[in-house]
Formats: sequence, structure tokens, C-alpha cells
Amino acid sequence: MSGVKEQAQKLDGWELDGEKLKKTYKFDKYLDGIEFVSKLGVYAESVQHHPGISIDHTNVTITWTTFSKKELTEKDVAGAKATDNVLKA
Repeated sequence: MSGVKEQAQKLDGWELDGEKLKKTYKFDKYLDGIEFVSKLGVYAESVQHHPGISIDHTNVTITWTTFSKKELTEKDVAGAKATDNVLKA
């Protein structure tokens, strides 16, 4: 297993799904999830690395992968950590 995947497995609540990191966040209100996605979007633009985002009412699922490399990279692990930090901010 690569070092990146080992790092990924240590992330709290993140699931390793092939070459993707995936986590679902649950919010009390729909607009709380929308606000979270907006903040995450600002981060993603700042580093020019963008997650997959799925919004299903009060559940927001985030996936990180590096499509250009067709594998999980350090950028994805950093993105996952940043996603958790956005939630805490």
C-alpha cells in the first residue's frame, strides 16, 4: 500500500473507496450544508484542487481524488484534512 493511502486510512471518518477519499457530513439544516459547501469551495479555488460534492438535503458527501493522475495523491489527503477544518471554522 502506498504512503498516501496509509495516510488516508488515518483520517477520522474518511472512507478509502478505490482511488477516492469519501466522507458524508450530516447537518441539522439544509442551509448549514450549503454554507459548508460554499466555504469548502473557497478553499478548493485557493489551491486549485476541487472535490466532488453531492448534496442530499441535510447530507453533504465530499470525495477527493486526483483525476489527472488517476490515483489518490497528497493533494487529496490535504483536501480531506482541510474539509474537516472548514467544518470546525
